[in-house]
Amino acid sequence: PMKYLDYLYFNIYHHFHKVSQYRPTFNPRLQAMYLFSMGLGGWLLLLEALYLHLLRHAWFSSPAQSTVFTTSVYLLSAVLFNHIFIQQDRDLKIFEKYEKKFNQHPRRSLHLILSVIFLSTPYLVLFINVLFFPRHR
Repeated sequence: PMKYLDYLYFNIYHHFHKVSQYRPTFNPRLQAMYLFSMGLGGWLLLLEALYLHLLRHAWFSSPAQSTVFTTSVYLLSAVLFNHIFIQQDRDLKIFEKYEKKFNQHPRRSLHLILSVIFLSTPYLVLFINVLFFPRHR
């Protein structure tokens, strides 16, 4: 399972690394780490929303409470991934591991698209959830 997460991270990191070679951008390592962190945060928030809606049949008691929870999820995932990928240089190890194979693969752009779809799926599902199951007070 970690192999898939590593490759997902690699696709994102490789894209930002490639873009940084052609134009000045913010640090590609941090961009990839934060996007990956946002993706994980989205999946955690989706699971929490499904748990609250399907099992507890309840929502957060106030918008402030849900904001604090959401912010906490994003901050904790960012701190965790900063430690794993940036401080321990795991992102560089992943990049070295997959770069040669990736450049030889004919469908490499498809892999980036699939990675972005995977990271954005929870937000799409959360948006659809808001449209079809609005909160009534």
